[in-house]
Amino acid sequence: MEELLALMKYMASHNAAHANELANLAHQLKHAGNNMAYEQVMAAVSDFEKGNMRLSVVLASLDVK
Repeated sequence: MEELLALMKYMASHNAAHANELANLAHQLKHAGNNMAYEQVMAAVSDFEKGNMRLSVVLASLDVK
């Protein structure tokens, strides 16, 4: 169980790093004048963040047990 917790914590951190990278990319797209691409990439960032919220809930429930 400890190994699973460690892996899930790593994955949540890894996803957060990717979300930040995508947000930076989105801002570059917006600066380049491509608002449609910016909006789509930011939607993907939101999806990463939603997934991480779900992982956080699971991690919190597993840490308690």
